[in-house]
Amino acid sequence: MRVLFLTYPRIGLNRGGLQIQIEETARSLSKLGVDVVQYDPWKNQLEDVDICHVFSIDSSMIYHVNRAVSLAVPVILSPVLSLFDSHQWVSRMKQRMSILPGVYSDLRRAGWMLSAATKIIALNSEEKELLDAVFRIEPSKVCTVPNGISRAFTAGDSRLFENAYGLRDFVLNVASIEPRKNQLSLVRAMKHLPYTLVLVGKCSPEHADYLKKVEDEAGDNVRVVGAIRHDDPMLVSCYRAAKLFVLPSFSEVMPLTINEAVLAGCRIAVSDRVPISESIVPHSERFRPDDVDAIAQTVDRKMQECEPSRVSRAVTAMPTWDEICQELVKIYCDARAVHTPVQQALK
Repeated sequence: MRVLFLTYPRIGLNRGGLQIQIEETARSLSKLGVDVVQYDPWKNQLEDVDICHVFSIDSSMIYHVNRAVSLAVPVILSPVLSLFDSHQWVSRMKQRMSILPGVYSDLRRAGWMLSAATKIIALNSEEKELLDAVFRIEPSKVCTVPNGISRAFTAGDSRLFENAYGLRDFVLNVASIEPRKNQLSLVRAMKHLPYTLVLVGKCSPEHADYLKKVEDEAGDNVRVVGAIRHDDPMLVSCYRAAKLFVLPSFSEVMPLTINEAVLAGCRIAVSDRVPISESIVPHSERFRPDDVDAIAQTVDRKMQECEPSRVSRAVTAMPTWDEICQELVKIYCDARAVHTPVQQALK
């Protein structure tokens, strides 16, 4: 089976969770004998593949979905729908208004792609519910398949990070530095707390002003260490050296960093707008991302817990990338078996 992997063309500018998801999925599918074809913008690859797997409902994908439909190539769509920063009715209203010329055209195109897809893969029940509420997607068309986990994050040596930075048992955030990730609120929450906060993540040029705000408001207990590559042993070591992982984002779909922190044994505190694995829910504490006092109280409470974290036990219920891809292969096969050519391509 040959599967074309396709996502928005700017993916390589800022390496993040989606790119890691795509890479891990491709690696595990290859182990199962699937020939994963990486998108090449200089070629028409659709005529030589059995499945077109599109990651993201970015409007730039509409042309490839359109061509795949016209060639009767089944489209598997992973929307990665990050609309959790507003109420569902707001997104639903925007989508309904998209029938007007020039109004919210990205949501209109997203609706077209979702309708044209043979199967849609939601990362969790929250994303599936959002798809139904905003786009009225037929539930039977949507499969829920979470991100997998990498066992490598259970085996890191905390001493690598401790020796390099002289820190341990700190509060950790790993994310790109940008307004949606909300590091500024976390920095403000830490101002009067007796703990060290370590911020790990890159900052793209368009968010340089936001990084400056974070650095300007950071107290002596905040360390901004910059980006650490996902395959660098220092990243695993950083998680292992931390005591509490905090993700204060305004919107996420299913961030890999939470899984990584769980595997490393961190305590977990997460924004209530971020979907997380059901197995982690009982071991994490939620807070409103726009409430600095609530963030501070949550951090203080979690750092003072006397009992060791039990969250790492939850990973036994979380699938690996290899297990996830076994499910994907079934979805691909089902799509090929039941797919019938759509009579009219998208316009």
